[in-house]
Amino acid sequence: MTFWMTGIAAIVLTSMAAAAEPITPLAVSPERAIFKKAVWNQPLVLKSADEAAAHFGKAAMDTIRKEVDFKSQVLLVFAWQGSGQDKLDYAIAESFPEMIRFSITRGLTRDLRQHAKVFVLRSDVRWSTNDK
Repeated sequence: MTFWMTGIAAIVLTSMAAAAEPITPLAVSPERAIFKKAVWNQPLVLKSADEAAAHFGKAAMDTIRKEVDFKSQVLLVFAWQGSGQDKLDYAIAESFPEMIRFSITRGLTRDLRQHAKVFVLRSDVRWSTNDK
């Protein structure tokens, strides 16, 4: 009995901690047209499922509907073209609400690739971008 109670408590606490995360990467890919609208340092901020549906296909929208609560979260979509070695990183400043700073490290290869990164942010989280 104690084992069950401990297990249930661990699951509840883990799910509560996950819900409180300020940022979560989301493994979905937007439609190709997004590369005309988004830039790495000016991401699209999608605040509803209807806004997201304009940029994602059916399979991606199924995932978004399961993973994102638009009442308390937003989607941030970064899309850019650059070296295949380009890397988008973020750092979370310890404050409340949290501040997330996104930065890009440009790759050195001369192969032009399309990159897209999608993140779920709590709607009270502040964010900014800076280029390295």
